[in-house]
Amino acid sequence: MRTNLSSRTAGLGQRLRTLGGDERGNVLIYVTVTAAVLMGMAGLALDASRATITHSEAQAAADGAALAGASQLDGQSGACGRAATMAANVTNRQRFAVGGASAVTIAAGSPRCLSTLPANDSTAIAAAQVATTDASAKFLEVTTQQLTHRNSLLDAVSSQHTALVQRTAVAGFRRSLCAAAPVMMLCETATWQPGVAFDAWSTYGGNKGFVSGDSCNSANCVHDTLASTTPSFCVTDAADPAPGNKTNKAQDGVNTRFGIGSTASQPSDTDIVNFSSYSQDITGGTGWNCTAYWAANHASDGLAKPTGCTATATAATASRYAVYQAERAAGKIPTAGRPSGGTPTSTQERRLMYLAVLSCPNVTPGAYLKAFMITPAEGTSSKTLFVEPIGLITSKTDPTVLHEEVQLYR
Repeated sequence: MRTNLSSRTAGLGQRLRTLGGDERGNVLIYVTVTAAVLMGMAGLALDASRATITHSEAQAAADGAALAGASQLDGQSGACGRAATMAANVTNRQRFAVGGASAVTIAAGSPRCLSTLPANDSTAIAAAQVATTDASAKFLEVTTQQLTHRNSLLDAVSSQHTALVQRTAVAGFRRSLCAAAPVMMLCETATWQPGVAFDAWSTYGGNKGFVSGDSCNSANCVHDTLASTTPSFCVTDAADPAPGNKTNKAQDGVNTRFGIGSTASQPSDTDIVNFSSYSQDITGGTGWNCTAYWAANHASDGLAKPTGCTATATAATASRYAVYQAERAAGKIPTAGRPSGGTPTSTQERRLMYLAVLSCPNVTPGAYLKAFMITPAEGTSSKTLFVEPIGLITSKTDPTVLHEEVQLYR
Protein backbone atom coordinates (compact mmCIF):
# COMPACT_ATOMS: atom_id res chain seq x y z
CA MET A 1 0.00 0.00 0.00
CA ARG A 2 2.74 2.40 0.91
CA THR A 3 4.65 1.56 -2.23
CA ASN A 4 1.61 2.26 -4.39
CA LEU A 5 0.89 5.56 -2.61
CA SER A 6 4.46 6.71 -3.02
CA SER A 7 4.40 5.74 -6.60
CA ARG A 8 1.20 7.66 -7.22
CA THR A 9 2.50 10.75 -5.41
CA ALA A 10 5.68 10.69 -7.41
CA GLY A 11 3.67 10.33 -10.62
CA LEU A 12 1.43 13.30 -9.74
CA GLY A 13 4.42 15.48 -8.95
CA GLN A 14 5.99 14.55 -12.24
CA ARG A 15 2.85 15.41 -14.11
CA LEU A 16 2.57 18.76 -12.37
CA ARG A 17 6.17 19.57 -13.20
CA THR A 18 5.54 18.61 -16.80
CA LEU A 19 2.37 20.71 -16.97
CA GLY A 20 4.16 23.72 -15.47
CA GLY A 21 6.74 23.58 -18.18
CA ASP A 22 4.26 23.02 -21.00
CA GLU A 23 3.72 26.30 -23.04
CA ARG A 24 1.21 24.87 -25.43
CA GLY A 25 -2.06 26.97 -25.48
CA ASN A 26 -0.44 30.20 -24.22
CA VAL A 27 -0.91 31.78 -27.65
CA LEU A 28 -4.66 31.39 -27.28
CA ILE A 29 -4.62 33.65 -24.23
CA TYR A 30 -2.70 36.37 -26.07
CA VAL A 31 -4.91 35.99 -29.11
CA THR A 32 -8.03 36.32 -26.99
CA VAL A 33 -6.79 39.46 -25.22
CA THR A 34 -5.44 41.01 -28.42
CA ALA A 35 -8.63 40.24 -30.32
CA ALA A 36 -10.69 41.92 -27.62
CA VAL A 37 -8.47 45.00 -27.78
CA LEU A 38 -8.54 45.10 -31.58
CA MET A 39 -12.28 44.68 -31.66
CA GLY A 40 -12.64 47.53 -29.14
CA MET A 41 -10.34 49.75 -31.21
CA ALA A 42 -12.28 48.90 -34.36
CA GLY A 43 -15.53 49.69 -32.59
CA LEU A 44 -14.19 53.00 -31.36
CA ALA A 45 -12.87 53.84 -34.84
CA LEU A 46 -16.21 52.96 -36.39
CA ASP A 47 -18.12 55.04 -33.86
CA ALA A 48 -15.71 57.98 -34.25
CA SER A 49 -15.93 57.91 -38.04
CA ARG A 50 -19.73 57.75 -37.92
CA ALA A 51 -19.80 60.63 -35.43
CA THR A 52 -17.46 62.68 -37.64
CA ILE A 53 -19.61 62.05 -40.69
CA THR A 54 -22.76 63.01 -38.77
CA HIS A 55 -21.12 66.27 -37.66
CA SER A 56 -19.95 66.97 -41.22
CA GLU A 57 -23.36 66.28 -42.71
CA ALA A 58 -25.05 68.53 -40.16
CA GLN A 59 -22.51 71.31 -40.80
CA ALA A 60 -22.93 70.97 -44.56
CA ALA A 61 -26.68 71.32 -44.10
CA ALA A 62 -26.23 74.46 -41.99
CA ASP A 63 -23.72 75.95 -44.45
CA GLY A 64 -25.86 75.26 -47.51
CA ALA A 65 -29.01 76.64 -45.92
CA ALA A 66 -27.23 79.78 -44.68
CA LEU A 67 -25.69 80.51 -48.10
CA ALA A 68 -28.95 79.93 -49.94
CA GLY A 69 -30.92 82.07 -47.52
CA ALA A 70 -28.38 84.91 -47.42
CA SER A 71 -28.71 85.33 -51.19
CA GLN A 72 -32.15 86.83 -50.55
CA LEU A 73 -30.95 89.58 -48.19
CA ASP A 74 -31.22 92.37 -50.73
CA GLY A 75 -32.68 94.83 -48.23
CA GLN A 76 -36.03 94.94 -49.94
CA SER A 77 -39.41 94.21 -48.41
CA GLY A 78 -39.82 90.56 -47.40
CA ALA A 79 -36.09 89.80 -47.55
CA CYS A 80 -35.95 87.90 -44.26
CA GLY A 81 -39.07 85.91 -45.09
CA ARG A 82 -37.64 84.95 -48.47
CA ALA A 83 -34.34 84.04 -46.82
CA ALA A 84 -36.09 81.72 -44.36
CA THR A 85 -38.03 80.02 -47.14
CA MET A 86 -34.93 79.56 -49.27
CA ALA A 87 -32.95 78.14 -46.34
CA ALA A 88 -35.71 75.67 -45.51
CA ASN A 89 -35.85 74.48 -49.12
CA VAL A 90 -32.22 73.34 -49.12
CA THR A 91 -32.12 69.55 -48.88
CA ASN A 92 -29.22 67.79 -47.13
CA ARG A 93 -29.36 64.23 -45.85
CA GLN A 94 -27.61 62.38 -43.04
CA ARG A 95 -26.85 58.66 -42.94
CA PHE A 96 -25.80 57.54 -39.48
CA ALA A 97 -27.88 59.33 -36.85
CA VAL A 98 -30.66 57.53 -34.99
CA GLY A 99 -33.60 56.94 -37.29
CA GLY A 100 -31.54 56.14 -40.36
CA ALA A 101 -31.03 58.18 -43.49
CA SER A 102 -33.20 61.29 -43.44
CA ALA A 103 -33.20 65.00 -44.24
CA VAL A 104 -31.42 67.44 -41.92
CA THR A 105 -33.96 70.14 -41.12
CA ILE A 106 -33.68 73.56 -39.50
CA ALA A 107 -34.29 73.90 -35.77
CA ALA A 108 -37.23 75.78 -34.33
CA GLY A 109 -36.49 79.49 -34.02
CA SER A 110 -34.05 79.37 -36.90
CA PRO A 111 -33.00 81.02 -39.14
CA ARG A 112 -32.35 84.49 -37.73
CA CYS A 113 -31.56 87.62 -39.74
CA LEU A 114 -28.68 89.61 -38.24
CA SER A 115 -27.63 93.20 -38.80
CA THR A 116 -24.06 92.85 -37.48
CA LEU A 117 -21.68 90.19 -36.17
CA PRO A 118 -19.38 90.16 -33.13
CA ALA A 119 -15.77 91.07 -33.87
CA ASN A 120 -14.64 87.68 -32.55
CA ASP A 121 -16.07 84.39 -33.81
CA SER A 122 -15.96 82.95 -30.32
CA THR A 123 -18.27 85.68 -29.02
CA ALA A 124 -21.94 84.79 -28.87
CA ILE A 125 -24.36 86.80 -31.01
CA ALA A 126 -26.20 89.33 -28.86
CA ALA A 127 -29.89 90.08 -29.06
CA ALA A 128 -29.08 93.62 -30.21
CA GLN A 129 -27.44 92.17 -33.33
CA VAL A 130 -30.63 90.50 -34.55
CA ALA A 131 -32.05 92.51 -37.47
CA THR A 132 -35.38 94.20 -36.81
CA THR A 133 -36.11 95.19 -40.43
CA ASP A 134 -35.54 93.72 -43.87
CA ALA A 135 -33.43 96.73 -44.76
CA SER A 136 -30.98 96.13 -41.90
CA ALA A 137 -30.58 92.36 -42.47
CA LYS A 138 -27.06 91.65 -43.73
CA PHE A 139 -26.41 88.13 -42.36
CA LEU A 140 -28.38 84.92 -41.87
CA GLU A 141 -27.79 82.48 -39.00
CA VAL A 142 -29.02 78.91 -39.48
CA THR A 143 -29.07 76.21 -36.80
CA THR A 144 -29.90 72.60 -37.64
CA GLN A 145 -32.18 70.32 -35.69
CA GLN A 146 -30.56 68.03 -33.11
CA LEU A 147 -29.41 64.68 -34.47
CA THR A 148 -28.86 61.77 -32.09
CA HIS A 149 -25.67 59.79 -32.68
CA ARG A 150 -25.44 56.33 -31.06
CA ASN A 151 -22.06 54.76 -30.25
CA SER A 152 -22.37 51.05 -31.05
CA LEU A 153 -19.49 49.94 -28.80
CA LEU A 154 -20.68 51.90 -25.78
CA ASP A 155 -24.19 50.68 -26.48
CA ALA A 156 -22.99 47.18 -25.59
CA VAL A 157 -21.19 48.06 -22.38
CA SER A 158 -22.77 51.26 -21.04
CA SER A 159 -26.01 53.19 -20.82
CA GLN A 160 -24.18 56.40 -21.84
CA HIS A 161 -24.14 55.60 -25.52
CA THR A 162 -25.68 58.60 -27.35
CA ALA A 163 -24.59 62.15 -28.23
CA LEU A 164 -26.54 65.09 -29.66
CA VAL A 165 -25.24 66.79 -32.82
CA GLN A 166 -26.36 70.31 -33.76
CA ARG A 167 -24.49 72.75 -36.03
CA THR A 168 -24.78 76.48 -36.81
CA ALA A 169 -23.60 78.58 -39.76
CA VAL A 170 -23.74 82.29 -40.58
CA ALA A 171 -23.60 83.62 -44.14
CA GLY A 172 -23.66 87.20 -45.37
CA PHE A 173 -24.64 89.15 -48.45
CA ARG A 174 -22.66 91.93 -50.12
CA ARG A 175 -22.55 93.82 -53.39
CA SER A 176 -19.68 94.95 -55.58
CA LEU A 177 -20.16 97.71 -58.13
CA CYS A 178 -17.82 97.37 -61.12
CA ALA A 179 -17.45 99.05 -64.49
CA ALA A 180 -19.28 102.18 -63.30
CA ALA A 181 -18.11 105.33 -61.54
CA PRO A 182 -20.49 106.04 -58.64
CA VAL A 183 -21.10 109.14 -56.57
CA MET A 184 -21.46 108.25 -52.90
CA MET A 185 -24.66 109.64 -51.43
CA LEU A 186 -25.55 109.55 -47.73
CA CYS A 187 -29.27 109.97 -47.19
CA GLU A 188 -30.47 111.58 -43.98
CA THR A 189 -34.20 112.24 -43.88
CA ALA A 190 -34.92 112.86 -47.56
CA THR A 191 -36.09 110.18 -49.98
CA TRP A 192 -35.84 109.80 -53.72
CA GLN A 193 -38.47 108.88 -56.30
CA PRO A 194 -38.03 107.57 -59.84
CA GLY A 195 -38.37 110.42 -62.33
CA VAL A 196 -38.19 113.13 -59.65
CA ALA A 197 -35.04 115.23 -59.99
CA PHE A 198 -32.81 116.25 -57.10
CA ASP A 199 -29.37 117.71 -56.59
CA ALA A 200 -27.04 114.78 -55.90
CA TRP A 201 -24.13 117.09 -55.12
CA SER A 202 -25.51 119.49 -52.54
CA THR A 203 -28.45 117.49 -51.16
CA TYR A 204 -27.66 115.99 -47.73
CA GLY A 205 -25.05 118.65 -46.96
CA GLY A 206 -21.44 117.58 -46.61
CA ASN A 207 -22.20 113.92 -45.88
CA LYS A 208 -20.94 112.55 -49.15
CA GLY A 209 -17.99 112.21 -51.44
CA PHE A 210 -17.05 110.25 -54.51
CA VAL A 211 -16.54 106.52 -54.14
CA SER A 212 -13.42 105.14 -55.75
CA GLY A 213 -10.94 102.31 -55.39
CA ASP A 214 -8.53 101.95 -52.47
CA SER A 215 -5.65 103.24 -54.58
CA CYS A 216 -7.64 106.21 -55.90
CA ASN A 217 -7.12 108.81 -53.20
CA SER A 218 -6.38 112.00 -55.11
CA ALA A 219 -8.51 114.63 -56.83
CA ASN A 220 -6.91 113.77 -60.18
CA CYS A 221 -7.90 110.12 -59.76
CA VAL A 222 -11.45 111.16 -58.83
CA HIS A 223 -11.57 113.25 -62.02
CA ASP A 224 -10.37 110.37 -64.20
CA THR A 225 -12.78 107.95 -62.53
CA LEU A 226 -15.80 110.18 -63.06
CA ALA A 227 -14.81 110.90 -66.66
CA SER A 228 -13.77 107.41 -67.71
CA THR A 229 -15.84 104.96 -69.68
CA THR A 230 -14.93 102.04 -67.42
CA PRO A 231 -13.17 102.55 -64.07
CA SER A 232 -10.40 100.08 -63.31
CA PHE A 233 -11.73 98.95 -59.94
CA CYS A 234 -14.79 97.75 -58.08
CA VAL A 235 -16.30 99.22 -54.93
CA THR A 236 -18.09 97.29 -52.20
CA ASP A 237 -20.77 98.11 -49.66
CA ALA A 238 -18.08 99.12 -47.17
CA ALA A 239 -16.29 101.55 -49.50
CA ASP A 240 -15.26 104.93 -48.11
CA PRO A 241 -15.75 108.22 -49.96
CA ALA A 242 -12.68 109.62 -51.66
CA PRO A 243 -11.66 113.28 -51.35
CA GLY A 244 -12.61 115.81 -53.98
CA ASN A 245 -16.37 116.21 -53.64
CA LYS A 246 -16.01 120.02 -53.78
CA THR A 247 -13.03 120.33 -56.11
CA ASN A 248 -12.98 121.54 -59.69
CA LYS A 249 -11.37 118.24 -60.67
CA ALA A 250 -14.51 116.32 -59.71
CA GLN A 251 -16.69 118.86 -61.52
CA ASP A 252 -14.58 118.61 -64.67
CA GLY A 253 -14.72 114.80 -64.55
CA VAL A 254 -18.52 114.79 -64.38
CA ASN A 255 -18.85 117.37 -67.17
CA THR A 256 -16.78 115.26 -69.54
CA ARG A 257 -19.92 113.16 -69.84
CA PHE A 258 -21.66 116.19 -71.37
CA GLY A 259 -19.01 116.83 -73.99
CA ILE A 260 -17.32 119.53 -71.93
CA GLY A 261 -13.62 118.76 -72.17
CA SER A 262 -14.19 115.41 -73.85
CA THR A 263 -11.32 113.57 -75.50
CA ALA A 264 -11.08 110.49 -77.69
CA SER A 265 -10.44 108.35 -74.61
CA GLN A 266 -13.23 110.03 -72.64
CA PRO A 267 -16.04 110.65 -75.13
CA SER A 268 -19.57 111.91 -74.69
CA ASP A 269 -22.78 111.72 -76.68
CA THR A 270 -22.00 115.25 -78.03
CA ASP A 271 -22.34 118.62 -76.32
CA ILE A 272 -25.92 117.97 -75.21
CA VAL A 273 -28.35 120.67 -74.18
CA ASN A 274 -29.61 120.58 -70.62
CA PHE A 275 -32.83 119.09 -69.53
CA SER A 276 -34.36 121.67 -67.24
CA SER A 277 -33.16 121.01 -63.73
CA TYR A 278 -36.51 121.68 -62.02
CA SER A 279 -35.13 121.50 -58.52
CA GLN A 280 -38.69 121.98 -57.33
CA ASP A 281 -39.39 118.39 -58.41
CA ILE A 282 -38.26 117.07 -55.06
CA THR A 283 -40.31 119.59 -53.07
CA GLY A 284 -43.58 119.01 -54.90
CA GLY A 285 -43.29 121.64 -57.63
CA THR A 286 -44.70 121.49 -61.14
CA GLY A 287 -42.21 118.88 -62.26
CA TRP A 288 -40.69 118.45 -65.71
CA ASN A 289 -42.56 120.00 -68.63
CA CYS A 290 -41.88 117.41 -71.34
CA THR A 291 -44.22 119.15 -73.80
CA ALA A 292 -42.24 122.40 -73.58
CA TYR A 293 -38.94 120.51 -73.99
CA TRP A 294 -40.22 118.69 -77.06
CA ALA A 295 -41.53 121.87 -78.68
CA ALA A 296 -38.19 123.62 -78.14
CA ASN A 297 -36.00 120.81 -79.44
CA HIS A 298 -38.02 118.61 -81.81
CA ALA A 299 -40.76 120.82 -83.29
CA SER A 300 -39.54 120.42 -86.86
CA ASP A 301 -37.36 117.30 -87.00
CA GLY A 302 -40.18 114.76 -87.36
CA LEU A 303 -39.27 112.77 -84.23
CA ALA A 304 -42.43 111.35 -82.69
CA LYS A 305 -43.12 112.46 -79.15
CA PRO A 306 -42.91 109.56 -76.64
CA THR A 307 -46.05 108.33 -74.94
CA GLY A 308 -46.66 110.18 -71.70
CA CYS A 309 -44.76 113.30 -72.71
CA THR A 310 -47.04 115.88 -71.10
CA ALA A 311 -46.73 119.29 -69.54
CA THR A 312 -46.96 118.29 -65.88
CA ALA A 313 -45.62 115.54 -63.68
CA THR A 314 -49.10 114.68 -62.43
CA ALA A 315 -50.16 113.15 -65.75
CA ALA A 316 -47.74 110.19 -66.06
CA THR A 317 -45.06 112.33 -67.73
CA ALA A 318 -42.41 110.45 -69.68
CA SER A 319 -39.15 110.58 -67.80
CA ARG A 320 -36.21 112.61 -69.04
CA TYR A 321 -34.26 109.38 -69.38
CA ALA A 322 -36.95 107.87 -71.64
CA VAL A 323 -36.80 110.97 -73.86
CA TYR A 324 -32.99 110.79 -73.94
CA GLN A 325 -33.12 107.15 -75.03
CA ALA A 326 -35.59 108.00 -77.81
CA GLU A 327 -33.29 110.82 -79.01
CA ARG A 328 -30.24 108.55 -79.00
CA ALA A 329 -32.04 105.80 -80.89
CA ALA A 330 -33.15 108.27 -83.60
CA GLY A 331 -29.79 110.04 -83.80
CA LYS A 332 -31.51 113.34 -83.01
CA ILE A 333 -29.93 114.49 -79.77
CA PRO A 334 -30.29 118.25 -79.31
CA THR A 335 -26.87 119.91 -79.12
CA ALA A 336 -25.72 123.40 -78.23
CA GLY A 337 -26.29 125.73 -81.18
CA ARG A 338 -28.05 123.02 -83.22
CA PRO A 339 -31.59 122.21 -82.04
CA SER A 340 -31.56 118.67 -83.47
CA GLY A 341 -29.51 116.07 -85.29
CA GLY A 342 -26.77 115.28 -82.77
CA THR A 343 -25.33 111.83 -83.42
CA PRO A 344 -23.84 110.00 -80.43
CA THR A 345 -20.04 109.67 -80.53
CA SER A 346 -20.09 106.83 -78.00
CA THR A 347 -22.04 103.58 -77.93
CA GLN A 348 -22.37 103.95 -74.16
CA GLU A 349 -24.92 106.07 -72.40
CA ARG A 350 -22.45 108.48 -70.89
CA ARG A 351 -24.98 110.37 -68.80
CA LEU A 352 -25.77 107.48 -66.48
CA MET A 353 -24.46 107.78 -62.94
CA TYR A 354 -24.47 105.14 -60.21
CA LEU A 355 -24.92 106.42 -56.68
CA ALA A 356 -24.03 104.40 -53.60
CA VAL A 357 -26.97 104.80 -51.24
CA LEU A 358 -26.03 104.69 -47.58
CA SER A 359 -28.52 104.76 -44.68
CA CYS A 360 -31.46 105.94 -46.76
CA PRO A 361 -34.91 105.37 -45.27
CA ASN A 362 -36.31 101.96 -46.32
CA VAL A 363 -33.23 101.19 -48.42
CA THR A 364 -30.52 98.77 -47.37
CA PRO A 365 -27.07 100.26 -46.81
CA GLY A 366 -24.93 99.44 -49.79
CA ALA A 367 -27.71 99.65 -52.37
CA TYR A 368 -26.89 101.32 -55.68
CA LEU A 369 -29.12 103.77 -57.47
CA LYS A 370 -28.97 104.29 -61.22
CA ALA A 371 -29.60 107.92 -62.14
CA PHE A 372 -29.65 110.05 -65.28
CA MET A 373 -27.62 113.27 -65.13
CA ILE A 374 -29.86 116.00 -66.50
CA THR A 375 -27.45 118.95 -66.20
CA PRO A 376 -23.69 119.39 -66.00
CA ALA A 377 -22.11 120.02 -62.62
CA GLU A 378 -22.27 123.76 -62.02
CA GLY A 379 -21.21 126.34 -59.47
CA THR A 380 -18.03 127.51 -57.77
CA SER A 381 -17.83 127.07 -54.00
CA SER A 382 -21.33 125.55 -53.94
CA LYS A 383 -21.84 123.07 -56.75
CA THR A 384 -24.93 121.35 -58.08
CA LEU A 385 -25.45 118.18 -60.09
CA PHE A 386 -29.09 117.45 -60.87
CA VAL A 387 -30.00 113.84 -61.56
CA GLU A 388 -33.19 111.95 -62.28
CA PRO A 389 -33.37 108.62 -60.40
CA ILE A 390 -34.16 105.60 -62.55
CA GLY A 391 -34.23 102.99 -59.79
CA LEU A 392 -32.20 100.65 -57.61
CA ILE A 393 -30.17 98.15 -59.57
CA THR A 394 -29.68 94.44 -58.98
CA SER A 395 -27.47 91.78 -60.49
CA LYS A 396 -30.45 90.86 -62.68
CA THR A 397 -31.18 94.37 -64.02
CA ASP A 398 -27.50 95.33 -64.46
CA PRO A 399 -25.47 92.08 -64.42
CA THR A 400 -22.32 93.63 -65.92
CA VAL A 401 -22.30 96.41 -63.33
CA LEU A 402 -23.47 94.92 -60.05
CA HIS A 403 -22.23 91.65 -58.61
CA GLU A 404 -24.05 90.16 -55.64
CA GLU A 405 -22.12 87.65 -53.53
CA VAL A 406 -22.75 85.49 -50.49
CA GLN A 407 -20.09 84.03 -48.21
CA LEU A 408 -19.78 82.16 -44.94
CA TYR A 409 -18.66 84.17 -41.95
CA ARG A 410 -18.81 81.66 -39.10
